[in-house]
Amino acid sequence: MNHQREYETIYILRTDIADDAAVAFINKMKGVVEKEGGKHLKITNMGRRKLAWERNKQQKGMFVHHRYLGQPGIVAEFERNLAIEEAVMLRQTIVLNKQANPADFSAEEDVINPPIVKERDERKERRFDDEGDDRYFDRDDRFDDRGDDE
Repeated sequence: MNHQREYETIYILRTDIADDAAVAFINKMKGVVEKEGGKHLKITNMGRRKLAWERNKQQKGMFVHHRYLGQPGIVAEFERNLAIEEAVMLRQTIVLNKQANPADFSAEEDVINPPIVKERDERKERRFDDEGDDRYFDRDDRFDDRGDDE
């Protein structure tokens, strides 16, 4: 029986890359898996998100999640292609299952195009909440309504 390993790779692309170029790169990585004798399971483009920390003067990145089956050597080629591409900021591959039977897995529908998300203004003043209540007040404001009836 032909056993392979199940891998999961998450990589982050720079935000200044165009959506068309990102989709072309994702399809290229899908082709790398198939060329190396692996079985592609699913790609999910999670879109542009804020990074937990600044990386290469970038605060946001396009997150891509890729699941696939393959022999152990497939990871080296996959990571090599990611390292060559200048648009890739970060990458990480983990083994999900060391003894995966390819017959048990079927390819799922890919989400390659990035989701359209309305950008929110992070610099917006946050003094009032949606109802107009004053959430952030000065320290001295809490003493104004003490209820002193002198």
